[in-house]
Amino acid sequence: MKRIITVICMALLWILTVQAQIQELNVSKRFNWGIRLGVNAPLVDIRHLTLNGNKVDESDSESRLGLSGSFIGRYNFKKHYIQLEVGMHQFHTRLYNPDYELRKINTSAYTLDVPILYGYNITKHGPYLMNLFAGPRVSYIFNEISTTGGSFRNLIYDESPNSFSFYLIGGLSTTIGHLYIDFRYAYCVGNSKDLSFKVNPDELQTSQVKLSRAVNELSISIGYLW
Repeated sequence: MKRIITVICMALLWILTVQAQIQELNVSKRFNWGIRLGVNAPLVDIRHLTLNGNKVDESDSESRLGLSGSFIGRYNFKKHYIQLEVGMHQFHTRLYNPDYELRKINTSAYTLDVPILYGYNITKHGPYLMNLFAGPRVSYIFNEISTTGGSFRNLIYDESPNSFSFYLIGGLSTTIGHLYIDFRYAYCVGNSKDLSFKVNPDELQTSQVKLSRAVNELSISIGYLW
């Protein structure tokens, strides 16, 4: 959390600095390039969970803010643009269900993201722009899962947890000179595979868990365009 607060404070200082000398972004040229940094709030959607073959309903989940960043390439035509991004982000979630002795399965996930966005400039007044955008995103997910609490001490995947996720993105962005700010929501359409793992594999009692979930995201970011 301290890192996130530091990033936000640095971003606000940057905004105040660039406000002193606003230079209009040239959107009449064919290409703009940029970078963006931000924070995201993961929203966990548990779609299917079984423990030893029995369906588990109403499992609880928690999440906390993560960081994100990407490089931007934008192709302009009239009041429209196509924006390609390549970046990474992280999120942290926790799954638990005390009724089934499923305690605190923590996930720290890191993803490589490639969104392709269509944008439309709804307003332009001097150095100020406002845009609506939408499009798909493909994410390659790296998972690191550990367990804490209760009797669960070990966890072993049946196969590699790495997978692809597919998203639909919609949002609103604005530019003030070269400063770029966006708000976006990413809805997870699906994953290339579900998670399957065993807990307590070294104990007499072993539990088999199969998990199908989606992690939707609400994020805000700032950046700079050239």
